[in-house]
Amino acid sequence: MSPLLTYFLAMRPQFFPAVVVPIMFGTSYAWYREGIFHTELFILSLIAGVLYHGGLNLLNDYFDHIGGTDDINPTPLTPYAGGSRVIQNGTISPRRLLLFSVVLLATGSLVGLYLAYIRGVELFVIGLVGLLLGVFYSAPPLKLASRGLGEVVVGLNFGVLTVGGSYLVQTGHLPVDALMVSLPIAFMVVAILYINEFPDYVADSRTGKRNLVVRMGPLAGRWGLFVILTLAYVSLAVSVIVGFLPPLSLVALLTVPLSMKAAFGLLMNYNKPRGLLPFIKSTISVHLLTGILLITAQILSTLA
Repeated sequence: MSPLLTYFLAMRPQFFPAVVVPIMFGTSYAWYREGIFHTELFILSLIAGVLYHGGLNLLNDYFDHIGGTDDINPTPLTPYAGGSRVIQNGTISPRRLLLFSVVLLATGSLVGLYLAYIRGVELFVIGLVGLLLGVFYSAPPLKLASRGLGEVVVGLNFGVLTVGGSYLVQTGHLPVDALMVSLPIAFMVVAILYINEFPDYVADSRTGKRNLVVRMGPLAGRWGLFVILTLAYVSLAVSVIVGFLPPLSLVALLTVPLSMKAAFGLLMNYNKPRGLLPFIKSTISVHLLTGILLITAQILSTLA
């Protein structure tokens, strides 16, 4: 494998839809709500988002190595859970991984600063908050994921802040409804993180990474995916009912059966890491398909 491909795969590109979907959703909502679409700003938003996401994934791997979480994980479901494993496999040294992370975050920040220069201090604040939350998700001294706040951080970063920030990039302002419509995307990306915490439970609990599953325990926590996905669909319905999203957005309810497949799969396989693999994939698919359907609904409603 070439070094370039090795570093690219270390960024865990299979999770890039987690940032691409909310950027596209926020952009399409700006077009639906205000008829505004700037192609060049959309492309720059995607570049900044992917660079940030890749850099934060690497940073999380680095600090999970420092904390010992990935090193003692007996059931890594790479590439979905347990980190990229490039440090554990000796493919990339911790120092080089950290350096690559810093380069990606710095480059993403330069793009973000340019966008903030165009759109103003509000976008700068959103970007700064998102960056700090992402860094301190796993980095000391805060280690937010170890304090049971990792799920909130992910929901904010890959839902509320990204959708809102993308809308702001397009329009220059940020109404409250642009934040509310982000909730279905936010809950669904939290669902991805949540189900991935089950195969990592042993390693996380032994190294003090006290996320929600560690705090509740797998037996009680197995019901959590039902709650998270239900909140996603309820928030979607509410946004349609109050008139923020077009009625066509209800087409996203077509993903409910796939969501239930994932939730029932977790219920039955919560203590079988390998058995969770198809349901982790289902949860990722739910997020992606729901996002695509919501984006398509907004585009079609705008063109109608």
